[in-house]
Amino acid sequence: MQYTFCPKCAGKFQEIKDNASHLQCIQCNFVFYQDSKPTASVILENDKGEVLLTRRAGEPFKGYWDLPGGFCELDEHPELTAKREMKEELGVDIELTGFIGIYTDHYPDQGDVEYTLNIIYTGKIIQGELRPDDDVDACQWFSLNQLPANIAFKNGQQALQELKKQN
Repeated sequence: MQYTFCPKCAGKFQEIKDNASHLQCIQCNFVFYQDSKPTASVILENDKGEVLLTRRAGEPFKGYWDLPGGFCELDEHPELTAKREMKEELGVDIELTGFIGIYTDHYPDQGDVEYTLNIIYTGKIIQGELRPDDDVDACQWFSLNQLPANIAFKNGQQALQELKKQN
């Protein structure tokens, strides 16, 4: 997102460039760092070696398949985010079984772009029955060799490719 005014004094921002692009208030000198937002997702696996993907009920990428997950809350560890999101989105309790990787990406949001730092785990369901919530309109198990073509975000595509390499 591009901001114009300082959240501390309402002065006007100017762009400064050092190793990255930052905004600095011309009135109070406050520097605003535009950082990536952390997310946590889980590639859930079943006993057949299939992975669970969710179909997005809203924009961006409405109707595309996605890894279940979401944004970390303030001061929330990504592992807790992953478990919370599985409970919220799918109604299940999970156990994290591994770590796939960390990927940078972006999240288009009503014309703006949020840059994301995506932390992706593997896991398995330990309790509950799959019950997609409001931001998911379906979920389905897929073989790693027969994944759908319309996977929503680059980070999910990369993580699934990494899992294929590991198997």
